[in-house]
Amino acid sequence: MSKKYYKSIKEISLYNWTQICSGDLKYILVNETDFDKNISQSDLEQAWNNLYDNFLKERGQTRHNLNLYRELKALTILTCDYIITGEQFKLTQIEIQNEKIELLKRNNTGISTEKSLVYLSKWLSYRLNWKEISVYEYYVILEEYGKANQK
Repeated sequence: MSKKYYKSIKEISLYNWTQICSGDLKYILVNETDFDKNISQSDLEQAWNNLYDNFLKERGQTRHNLNLYRELKALTILTCDYIITGEQFKLTQIEIQNEKIELLKRNNTGISTEKSLVYLSKWLSYRLNWKEISVYEYYVILEEYGKANQK
């Protein structure tokens, strides 16, 4: 039995992508009815890792994620410093760093994918269907929309 997973952001629909990002990994299957055929969670997770690697290869990291990773790295260093030195002040610094990370996570709400499709559809003068448009196409259109609005 061959399991068919999406392997590229050029083939997966934006709808499926958002469902996967919300935690429902069955949408990584090309045929979602295959989900009932004893597919393990680890197989789905591995397919998701491969697809996300493709996303990073095609689109790269976002500025927000890079900032988040930088703050997580600082938290890790502070935690290691506390373990090594035992200084109580490090606990305060760790709490402050945790608050920075939570603030970064909360500030990433931005505009929903659905709302962005409304604006992009208006800009293009035709409706974008998120079950038909690929993730790759969505980001290309979004990028062009951003460039057009900077001029």
